[in-house]
Order: sequence, then structure tokens, then C-alpha cells
Amino acid sequence: MKSAAFSSERAFATVDTAALLHNFRLLKGLVAPDAPVMAVVKADAYGHGVFAVVPPLAAAGCTCFAVATLSEALEVRKLTEAAILILGYTPPARAPVLAGHRLMQTVFSLEYAKALSAVARQSGCRVRVQIKLDGGLCRVGLDASNAEDALAVCRLQGLEACGLFTHFPCPDTDPDGTAEAIKRLDVCRAALAQKGFALPCHAAASGAALAYPQGHFHALRLGLSLYGIAPCTTTLPLRPVLSLYAPVVQIRAVPSGTPVGYGGDFVTARPTRIGTLPIGYADGFCRRLSGFSVTLLHAGRCFSAPVVGRISMDQLTLDLTDTPAAVGDLVRLWSSATQPASYLQTIPYEVLTALSRRVRRIVIR
Repeated sequence: MKSAAFSSERAFATVDTAALLHNFRLLKGLVAPDAPVMAVVKADAYGHGVFAVVPPLAAAGCTCFAVATLSEALEVRKLTEAAILILGYTPPARAPVLAGHRLMQTVFSLEYAKALSAVARQSGCRVRVQIKLDGGLCRVGLDASNAEDALAVCRLQGLEACGLFTHFPCPDTDPDGTAEAIKRLDVCRAALAQKGFALPCHAAASGAALAYPQGHFHALRLGLSLYGIAPCTTTLPLRPVLSLYAPVVQIRAVPSGTPVGYGGDFVTARPTRIGTLPIGYADGFCRRLSGFSVTLLHAGRCFSAPVVGRISMDQLTLDLTDTPAAVGDLVRLWSSATQPASYLQTIPYEVLTALSRRVRRIVIR
């Protein structure tokens, strides 16, 4: 990327649709050609931007998307006519909205299903639902060992059961627990089919899709791996989709012994060139990343530079002493969320979803 006297952007992220589609095709190859991939695009497509992710995936043949909330579903509905599953809670009073926008709602208890059914019947609408079984997380989900509640959901008026699914807590580290959860799902599926409700099943999110093919069932439900980051060991050559950048907007030379940033935690030990970038923790660049090494891009070459001083809400500072940096140069803060996640001893999910909407997403096609 060519630098100028001043960048035309503040902080921005690039979203590489070629990498996204590369990952989609690789992962789709894990299942039968007619088995769909459900793309999980909750939390603004894991920070990538639904506007950047949904249209190319839909054009490439992705027939189902999953979100966490009704508002997210409505945003995705503006971009595609594909099936959309809401994985989280929606107030039963919104049943007419669910039906009107052809959304699928997860039901996780018989009580919740009855409340949704009551509003649907009163409103004269029909809501498509998928039944969630608890796979061992103890969050939401019907008791997987008792198919009676799932059967009761299927029989409720105003609802149309169109799927059965679960979620594994540790598919890559607990094969016995995962196998038991798969068995419970399969037993429930068979019990429903025996009563005339043959529902398609899905259980494998990214971790299980890569590490536990026995749990693939009729579809894969993919999030992190779709964005090029594997939650477990894999030989698949996934490509990270999002990279984060910000321009150098000021460079100042300061003498040895100069405190930098709030609290003066960092004090220069030599004459130092301090560069300022217009990105901070309100943009999603975590305050604990002080000391993290980033990459200065100057005249076609790359130079490592550490973040110094406390990261503030809207800005951060770098030690550029050992680089030929100039105002207008771009800094690549990371090319994969695994890099800051490792430094922070956290997970890439947290890094990606922390990116705020004031970081512009630039789609690279």
C-alpha cells in the first residue's frame, strides 16, 4: 500500500474476500457436496462486517447464515434471501417479525417454545424454529436425554420445526464427552423421526468440523475457521481474512528520559523517535497491547516497531527510532488476530469482535 503525506484513512481493516471464499471452499470440501455450510456471521461477522462477508458467500453458494440476535438477522436479511437462523434469545412478542422476515428461531426450552407458539397463534402467523439440545455447556438447550420435550415442541401450533442441533463444549480435547453428545443428538433425532418429524441436524462448529468428523451430521456451522483462523490443530491451509492498519500521523524526536503516554509508565532510555497512530482501545486495539510489536510499511519494506506507553482511547504511540518511518506511512497492526491474541493470552474471537465500527472495513476483491 502506497503511503502519502497523510493517509486518506484513519484506522481501517482490510477484508480479503478471496481468502474468505478460499476458506469456504476448503471447509465445504469436508462434507458431502449436497451438505450445506451454515456461515456464522454474528457479532458483525466476527468483526469483519456483514456487508463484506454475506454477499460474496451467498454468491458462492452459501445457503444459510446464523446470527445471535433478531437485530443481526434483520441486518443480514437486507443482504440475502438465504435461510437465517437466530442462535440466541428473541422475545416471544417478536414472533410476527420472525415470521414476516422468514427467519428461523432457536427454541431452547418447552416453556419458551410455548410462549412463542402462543404469540404466533394469536397473530395468525407461523414461525420456523430449530430445536437446540444442551450439548454439555449448561447454557441454553433442552435436556438431550429426554426427547419428549423436543417432540412436544414439534407439535405446537404456530411453529414449524425445521432443524435439530447441539453445540460441543470441547470437541478437540474431550472425545468421550463429544461422542456422548453426538449419541444423544442421534437418539433424539431418531425418536422424532419415528413420530413423523424427520429433522435435519447440525452439531459441528469450527472445532468439531476440523477435529471430529463424526459430528458433521447434515451441515457444518462455521464461524472462526471461515475467517481463516483454526480453533484447533489442522492441516487445512486456511487464510486469515482481516488485517488491521493505521497511518503514522506525527513523529517527534524526544530526548532520553522522556515519559510517554498517560501515567508516564514508559520512559525513553535513549533519544527516541515517537510515532503516533490514530487508533486506540475504543477502536478495539486492547489497552494491554502496550509492548506488542507491529509492522511499519515504508517504501516497500517492513520494519518492526514496539507499541510504547499506555494505549489511550483514540491513539497509541510507537518507538520508531530504528526505522526510516515518515508521516503517512502505514502500520500493519496485525495480519491475523492470532498474533495479538497470543500476546494477550486470550482467544482470536475476542480480538476480532472487539473491533469497533469506527474502524472502516475496506473490502479487497
